[in-house]
Parts: sequence; structure tokens; C-alpha cells
Amino acid sequence: MSPGELLAHFLETTQAGYAAALEDLTAEQLHWTPEGVRAVSIAFHAWHYFRTKDNIVNFVCQDRKPPVWLRQGLDEAWGLPKVEQGTGMAEGDAAAIRVPSVAALLGYGRDVHEDAMGYVRSAGEEALAAEVRVVQFGQQARSRQIMQTCIAHGNGHLGQIHAMRAFQGLGGEGF
Repeated sequence: MSPGELLAHFLETTQAGYAAALEDLTAEQLHWTPEGVRAVSIAFHAWHYFRTKDNIVNFVCQDRKPPVWLRQGLDEAWGLPKVEQGTGMAEGDAAAIRVPSVAALLGYGRDVHEDAMGYVRSAGEEALAAEVRVVQFGQQARSRQIMQTCIAHGNGHLGQIHAMRAFQGLGGEGF
């Protein structure tokens, strides 16, 4: 299996996990947080993941290609930050993140995923081996940045989404 095929496989698996974890939520469940606990909503976790994936695959790996977020004008349409995607965001700002709907969030996630899949399927081994810099992870091969940020990091947030579902008494994978 080539590096691109391997990345595509795990990106597909992660994307399917997000779709399954989000698609049956109401707006209230999407934005719910438990009282007395420092936590952010499912909406924040999913928005942050999709924004991060968008930035890594488009802006970082494709030499500053504008992310889907900006190409679709979602920062203005949703009233959310233009550049910031949640990393290091102040707790109050993260807690205030609201998305228009589950459908809108999933639509953005699907559009980002299509870009990601197009890139990893068309990029050759040499392109995926070329190093790029991501502040949190330093200078690494594009394939490693995608694996670290879009797959490992993304699955960490997916686990948090499943925990937030469990706190709300909702079923889901592993419950």
C-alpha cells in the first residue's frame, strides 16, 4: 500500500466516524456542555477538527492553497474566526463556538474531506515525503503531518465527542 493509499484509508475511517457521531444530534445536543466541568461542546470538537484538517491539507501541504473555510466564506456566514481554528483558543471563546446546524457542519466536513482525499490520492510519494512546518509539530514530511494532525489528533477529538455523547445519555460507537 502506498503512503497516499494508507493516508486515504485512515482519512476515510476517521471521516466516517465523525459522520456517524454527528448525524443524529439535535442542535441542543451538538452545543451541550456539562455543568461544573471544564469542557467544550461536540460542535467545538468537530469544528476544530474540520478546520484543522482543512488548514493542514490545503494551506500547509498544498503551499498555501486557500482552505475550504475561506473559499466558501464560512467565517463570515457563520460569524466565526477567519484564521483561528481553535488551537490555543481561550476557554470562553471555545465555549462560545456555535455552528448553524449539524447539516451545515457535516457539509463543511465533507467538503474538506473531498479536498483531502483528492490531495492524498494525487500526491506522489515524493510530494508526501517533502517536509512542511506546522507550529505544534515542527518540520516533518507532509504524510507525517497529515497522519499526526488529521488522523491521530482527529481521532482524539472523536473520542471526546463520544464521551460528550455518553454524558448526554446518547448511544454511539462503543456504548
